[in-house]
Amino acid sequence: MIDYKKRKKIPILLYVLLIAIMFIVGFRLVVNTGASTVEMVPASSAKRTEPYQTLPAMPNHQGTFRIVIDPGHGGKDPGATGVSGAYEKAFNLSLAGRIAALLEEDPMFEPLLTRTDDRFIELEERAAIANDWNADAMISIHGNTYTDPMTSGTETLYRHEDSIPLAQTLQEHLVKAIDLRDRGVKEEQLKVLSTPTMPAVLIEAGYLTNAEDERLLLSVEGQELAAQAIVEGLKDYFTGSERLSYELQAKGDADKPPGPPRSGTGYPSMEKKVYFNGSAKDGKQVALTFDDGPDAVVTPQILDILKEHHIKATFFILGDRAERHPETVRRIAEEGHAIGNHSWSHPNFKELTMEEATKQITDTQEELNDIIGYRPSLFRPPYGAMDAEKEKAIQNMDLAIVNWSVDTMDWSGVSAQEIMTIIDTQLKPGGIILQHTANGKNQLANTLEALELFIPDLKDQGYSFVTVPDLLHLPESQPE
Repeated sequence: MIDYKKRKKIPILLYVLLIAIMFIVGFRLVVNTGASTVEMVPASSAKRTEPYQTLPAMPNHQGTFRIVIDPGHGGKDPGATGVSGAYEKAFNLSLAGRIAALLEEDPMFEPLLTRTDDRFIELEERAAIANDWNADAMISIHGNTYTDPMTSGTETLYRHEDSIPLAQTLQEHLVKAIDLRDRGVKEEQLKVLSTPTMPAVLIEAGYLTNAEDERLLLSVEGQELAAQAIVEGLKDYFTGSERLSYELQAKGDADKPPGPPRSGTGYPSMEKKVYFNGSAKDGKQVALTFDDGPDAVVTPQILDILKEHHIKATFFILGDRAERHPETVRRIAEEGHAIGNHSWSHPNFKELTMEEATKQITDTQEELNDIIGYRPSLFRPPYGAMDAEKEKAIQNMDLAIVNWSVDTMDWSGVSAQEIMTIIDTQLKPGGIILQHTANGKNQLANTLEALELFIPDLKDQGYSFVTVPDLLHLPESQPE
């Protein structure tokens, strides 16, 4: 029974104080800290704003997977500015809302948005929301930016190794759906990815500073394709065996580490994936790769520099250039460098028929076999462009498809110092650096200058230079 006499003795000031606190808390919950300045594709997420206001204190999964969708930037932080003048923060919110809507319709998932309007949220708070909610995965949505308006493509970033399977699965589904250049999966020390206690990735869906990328990303069709792909990727991740096998490996017997799978020929078998980097577990290794050669001018100078510094690299060679410069191809092999197939004449494989694509590869394999006596096990598609059907066909030819994790953009004529900055920013242990030996501006003088600078610099940082086969634990040649 309530003692009303005691209640009357409570000072009136206390009531005033309590009312003031309630008013302040309520005000902060509803105030929008910024107004959207860009009209974006409606995400139809307004009806879902209210359920996301309160976070459950304890897990209550009931057979569902909790997914936190984080629209990057917001409020006073607009993010990138697109070609059309659109702000990244509006794109991020629009796409995130579509993803949340699809997840909400699926009984397998329970979604939560870190923001449902144009407000600013600290990076630590975004991760804290996912941790407090005991989420199973966190996905931060972003649009990319770069000074070169021709730069295009999709990439997915992670911070911790337990997030790699999620990053790879989402990247694969998204690239296949929106058909932008596959820029791969990369490790980045981003604050928003550092503190989540569950697998967390950041998706850079495309470059808003590229007119074609932006047109797709801001369109209704583009956002629907992207949202559906991310949801399908989440289904694949949570229902597939990849996540389970990774967790079992992490918890396995330390005295019996799993070795690389072997094929019947005794060579390590190649995984059915596109390689972008090696494993950081192997230490501070880096693979230096060169495309589009050989030629009679730049390639010999690159070989001289590599010889001077006592390092080995990997050259992805064009068949028609190998035919014209067989002596340079032989020198590459004789000096201990690895060789890969880069097609015959550098076409975009997405624009070829299957028959044309196959011929580009097999003709190059035969030319290289005639010159160096073996067929390489590595293939790098020109421009890094590849559709799923050709990817599978090439893998069935016993070729490992290898792209890169660091694109120096040397072909475009950027300065040696800019190349140094790109490497310093993007390189992580196990990284694959892309440079060129032909088809660049000013006879690739910037490439040659940069090599003399970053090779000793990376050595000073403790990096060792290895070939791609060594980095990825693959054979250099196909079995006879």
